[in-house]
Amino acid sequence: MSIPVWPFPVEYPVDLDVQIEESILYLGAGSIKTAQHEIPFTNSDGTGTVRSRKGSFIFTFPITRKNYQGDEKFKEYFNFLMARKEAANESFYFYNPAEKLTPDLTGETTLGRYLVKFLGNPRATLRKLMLFDFATLTFTEVKS
Repeated sequence: MSIPVWPFPVEYPVDLDVQIEESILYLGAGSIKTAQHEIPFTNSDGTGTVRSRKGSFIFTFPITRKNYQGDEKFKEYFNFLMARKEAANESFYFYNPAEKLTPDLTGETTLGRYLVKFLGNPRATLRKLMLFDFATLTFTEVKS
């Protein structure tokens, strides 16, 4: 079974956070000790080179596409996310628009591609005239 790809346009701004597991111990009098528990891993940047880094990227971006009755775009977003949730938080590919503006729907291009999960719950706001809004979506990179 192939890995699905997030096929929808990404709206700006895209927030990119890096989550690194670490312990911080405050010893008083301005003394601080830290320890990182994140194991470095390697990934391809799409040009054949491999780099090592720590942490997982977290992508957060708004979804404000409007849906007025016959427009099925809202249902497509919602159904894509629900299908991943119903498959035990199945991973999918997400293309970072800062690295590759147009996603490769086959998932074969590695430039800008990240394996992510949607760990939240799909949530939307119903407004007058059947206009739907997602506030934001957050995808968390996974390493498996």
